[in-house]
Amino acid sequence: MKIIDKTPLLDEKGELGVRQRLQGMLQFGFNWPNELQAQKAIINFFDRQLERGYTLIRNMTLGQSGITIPMILLGPAGIFAINVTHLRGRYEAKGAAWNVQSGEGYKPASTNLIQITSRMARALQAFIERQGVKLPVSVEPVLIAADPGLHIDSVGSAVRVMMIDGIKPFVAGLATTGRPVLSAEAVHEFVERILNPRLRKKEPVTSQAPASRAAWQQDEPAQQEVSRARAIFNASENLKPFDPADFDFAMTDDELSAEGMPSASQELDAAEPVQQPKRQRVLGMTPLQLAVIAALGLELVCILGSFDNIVFTNN
Repeated sequence: MKIIDKTPLLDEKGELGVRQRLQGMLQFGFNWPNELQAQKAIINFFDRQLERGYTLIRNMTLGQSGITIPMILLGPAGIFAINVTHLRGRYEAKGAAWNVQSGEGYKPASTNLIQITSRMARALQAFIERQGVKLPVSVEPVLIAADPGLHIDSVGSAVRVMMIDGIKPFVAGLATTGRPVLSAEAVHEFVERILNPRLRKKEPVTSQAPASRAAWQQDEPAQQEVSRARAIFNASENLKPFDPADFDFAMTDDELSAEGMPSASQELDAAEPVQQPKRQRVLGMTPLQLAVIAALGLELVCILGSFDNIVFTNN
């Protein structure tokens, strides 16, 4: 299996240094190292079981949308958007709901992993198809529990949910798939379109005789059906050469309302040129990050000083 790792802040060996770990915790949340560790365990298992023909892309951010998918698996069996959780405890996946145990029942969890995983799959499919291609199969959302201490009661879940003991049958099914739904050429093309997105191909312009007013009025509704994404693509072709880093795609209001997904207002705010003062960085970190590191260092010095005092007193 081919692995393409897009995780930020990792060194050449794929590990996190002390400074990178602190920087990642401040930037992505304090559970970020645990999430990476859970991903690594699942990826290692996939790598041992899946042979040639499969490609796994880790922590890929889709253009400038800000949507990051922990694992994208492409191969003969299809395309899978995989979300890996390091949670422990007892949860319930019921339809589109993600509930946590409360007493003898369940209550809605603060973060709905079912909806997030489902929208990851839809975002990935939109990201590929808005480049002018049609996927032969839908992207399948998968939620994997990497910790044996997580138990999930699945009742008609909107996404495929598997606990630690369900990973081996899932991977075995991928390795022994009968008739492939994606050819090797298709897998390679979709991998390239995820890593290096392209614009739609220009449609040839045909000359037409001047139409009457009535014919123009009949064609007007069809012209109004042009999508917002296509208009963005056409405008970018006219203004400047295409840069993959500038790729973005529009999502519906319903898709953007998911937890962990940027809202439409946030995308618009990000698109507007707002003049903001640049933060001064030292060693690639902001003053807040340096302050946190300094506080941790001071706490470590106090602990070492207390330890030396105890040793000196005993002697």
